[in-house]
Amino acid sequence: MRIRITYLISYLFCLFFSGCNNVPESPEMSSNLPCIFPDYLGVTIPDGIAPLNFCIDGADRLDVIVTGGKEGELHVNGDYACFDIDDWHAITNRNRGDSLLVTVRAFQDKKWIQYKPFTIYVSEDSLGEWGVTYRLIPPGYESYGLMGIYQRDLSNFEETPILENSNIDGQCVNCHTPNCTNPEQFTMHVRGNNGATVVRKDGQLEVLAARNEELGGSMVYPFWHPTGKYIAYSTNQTRQNFHQLSDLRVEVYDETSDVIVYHVESREIILDSIVSQKDRLENYPVFSPDGKTLYYCEAQRVDSVWKTYQQIKYNICRIGFNPNTGTLEGTVDTVVNARSMGKSAVMPRVSYDGRYLLYTLCDYGCFPIWHPEADLWMMNLESGESFPLDKANSTDAESFHNWSLNSRWIVFTSRRDDGLYTHLYLAHIREDGRADKAFCLPQYNPQEYDAETIWSFNTPDFSIAPICLEKKNLYNQILSGKTAPPIRATKHGS
Repeated sequence: MRIRITYLISYLFCLFFSGCNNVPESPEMSSNLPCIFPDYLGVTIPDGIAPLNFCIDGADRLDVIVTGGKEGELHVNGDYACFDIDDWHAITNRNRGDSLLVTVRAFQDKKWIQYKPFTIYVSEDSLGEWGVTYRLIPPGYESYGLMGIYQRDLSNFEETPILENSNIDGQCVNCHTPNCTNPEQFTMHVRGNNGATVVRKDGQLEVLAARNEELGGSMVYPFWHPTGKYIAYSTNQTRQNFHQLSDLRVEVYDETSDVIVYHVESREIILDSIVSQKDRLENYPVFSPDGKTLYYCEAQRVDSVWKTYQQIKYNICRIGFNPNTGTLEGTVDTVVNARSMGKSAVMPRVSYDGRYLLYTLCDYGCFPIWHPEADLWMMNLESGESFPLDKANSTDAESFHNWSLNSRWIVFTSRRDDGLYTHLYLAHIREDGRADKAFCLPQYNPQEYDAETIWSFNTPDFSIAPICLEKKNLYNQILSGKTAPPIRATKHGS
């Protein structure tokens, strides 16, 4: 558990002073909204989420009153807004479908100032998930050092490790995903000297060789078939270069990439030439919720990629999938023709109710995490209409998104806070597919966490329950190098 001791000290400090009489009398009234961190003004949240604690830079003390639109009131007083978890849950639960009015008084420049109240909306749509999983990694490039895959209980601030690379000789751990947020079916990738693809199905762990002589790359960017019988992966040979005369930092691109389907029980790799063409780059495969369609990204392969990377622009395509045979059927259909707009569309994710396609739109390439222009877009799969998620987007990069199982919430990464670190944001999706204003993953002491953390959040997903792995056994299998190779690939197509 990574809840810092300082958090406990801060909590006791907050409790002690909340009972004191250090409250503002006759504060100076301001017509401005408070400049709080994180920005929770006007956000939409689910009931039962961890308290939206916040601070104001330069304020010595805050006095905050939260009033429920239906009923209930909270009053906290301290060096930052620190709400009791049970009290916060109670007031959000009682005000589902309504709102909370937040009045902030701050002691700044030796005087109390009362700011214009702001609203937090509490959705009628529950989150329906226990928590989120994500990778934490320092925001570096060639060298990554310490990293791990973690999980966080969304009702409080408890974070626990799923796997940390310090236990496997510092190898890279990435590309993790559950099946429809179910941790009983889970896969992740380990890259390094003892590289492996880990597959967990119905509580049983299997550690596979990361590469196969016929793949041409590692099994990454996974997505489960809803039946649990298959996992779609891409196999990528990834490179990165640094910008010299640009305000951009690094460009990550694929020299080659194909899409494959892995049969979990037989350990058979199913290849099809239609999604592994030599003159094409295929990437980010995902299945539709009914399991009958495979979505993926494709781009025209170019020579001298490091010189012409800005010419690589991806469309989102789909093709029929037969769950009985594990084979592709029919012809390829272009769903999002981003190239016609001079753009690149990547990271497709279909809502679990099958109504919407969520994706990232950027200027070029397939790795938009360093592209400040990258935004989240939504397509209505029935009407074909596409539109940006304006209230979820920012002026910096949004990417690596996933849906909650009830298709009413999304989680994604954003660099909006400082342009350097990626943080997790959640947003409510309305019935029409539009997003409400996103909110940052709550932290116990936001200012302290922001000042002390060295981590960027990466590849988040929801989980209906904690992921419990037999870590010692898993670490030993990875370190031993005794991985099970997938059965020889079966090829289809011309």
